[in-house]
Amino acid sequence: MRVKVEAASVNPADLYMMKGAYKDFMEHRFPLVPGQDLGGVVDAVGAGVTELQVGDQVFGNHGKQIVGEGTLAEYVIASPGTLARRPASVDAPFGAALSLAGVSALQMVEAADLQPGDVVLVIGAAGGIGSIVLQLAAASGAKPIAVTRAVNHDYARGLGATETIDYTTQDVFATVRAAHPDGIAAIFDQVGDKEANKRLAELVRKGGRFFSMAGGADAETLAARGIKAVNVRTQVTTDKLDRLAEDVEAGKLKRPEIRTFRLEDAVEAVTEIGSGHVRGKLVVAP
Repeated sequence: MRVKVEAASVNPADLYMMKGAYKDFMEHRFPLVPGQDLGGVVDAVGAGVTELQVGDQVFGNHGKQIVGEGTLAEYVIASPGTLARRPASVDAPFGAALSLAGVSALQMVEAADLQPGDVVLVIGAAGGIGSIVLQLAAASGAKPIAVTRAVNHDYARGLGATETIDYTTQDVFATVRAAHPDGIAAIFDQVGDKEANKRLAELVRKGGRFFSMAGGADAETLAARGIKAVNVRTQVTTDKLDRLAEDVEAGKLKRPEIRTFRLEDAVEAVTEIGSGHVRGKLVVAP
């Protein structure tokens, strides 16, 4: 189906794609248009498509296993299996921001099987995924510790963090160990610093979980300690998007901070995402 793009989010993966990180295992089509997420309106449907109709307001991912026909455009061809209807409470920028980051957070938090009172560490807590992880973890009754710069501490607490650590001035390991000597239930990593993670993983109690969105989990080593570790690969589906929309409607999930760029200024958004210090989400609106 074809979707008129009203907003598209920018993710670190877009920058990696443009640098050629996927050149050996994904087809590339040029001229290369980046972008995976969108919030928009169905403009046309193909034969056999019954899930959505022209005029439906949607959000999600284009769903194509290729690089180059992305969402930083006025229109995009997308799979109905990676789109969902947007409720009235989710406008196009929120939908674009919620898609890949929201599903990534949902996959991790659901797999962690958190129980009320569980203490969890969220590394990169103020970013796009971290902003959703904090909320979903808090909604489950867990107690998230946000690792982020001091400038983002109020923001993180507003999303559900019960404790905050400034990694630029504090020793994250020592701070958590002192406050929680019996160990924590899980770590959610959005940064991928393997060396730092080796030490931080010692904070997780036996039977706990370690998730990394950036390839920072040493699954084999942690398994030997009785800790399940997963380097997450996000899989956007209509069902997962529907669940996120339901959480928004139920008041469990609120809009993260969103900064919007014009399509002609998309290069600025991509450059900023490469800084590693984005709070919330960056969205491009054609």
